[in-house]
Amino acid sequence: MVGLLEKNGDSWTIERCREGSRVGLEEASALDQLFQRVAQPGQLAIFADIEGSVRGEGRLHPTQVLRMQSSGRGCAEEPQSGQWIARGLDESWRLVVDQQGIRFDGLEDQDSGPVRIIAESLPDGSMSFRGAEDTDLELWLYPQACFDNSGDYRHLKATLSFNGKRLNGCAYKGTDAAP
Repeated sequence: MVGLLEKNGDSWTIERCREGSRVGLEEASALDQLFQRVAQPGQLAIFADIEGSVRGEGRLHPTQVLRMQSSGRGCAEEPQSGQWIARGLDESWRLVVDQQGIRFDGLEDQDSGPVRIIAESLPDGSMSFRGAEDTDLELWLYPQACFDNSGDYRHLKATLSFNGKRLNGCAYKGTDAAP
């Protein structure tokens, strides 16, 4: 579910983007800890993208927070299409990976793509995407918590190797199903 996560005492709700419907969440200590780290002082609501299962009484049992951010435009940035979305720690670059390849945004002198890719997954959950024809392009995603320069959270660390440079960033699962 993607929307505005609100904390009211010990209870949580998420108001879904574009639908406006509210869904209650089961308490999760990891959710509370992450909220405390990302939220600005006094902030009671924050943009979040949460995976989970809906259980009895229609409450969401969160299994993974994909992203949580107190900066940016929240629901106004939706929808985020693509299997994986990676951004630089300082937001200077953005890549979208989907079935067509990698599309670029914010990289100097780079076509917008898509660039055809070769994808690899490792047993530890790491993933690699490299250009099929361009061996100077490689994106690695690691299953580690990542906080960008503004303090926003994504569930994956990203490393982009491009034109001899190594750029660090964060990434998250987009709206399309993962490979």
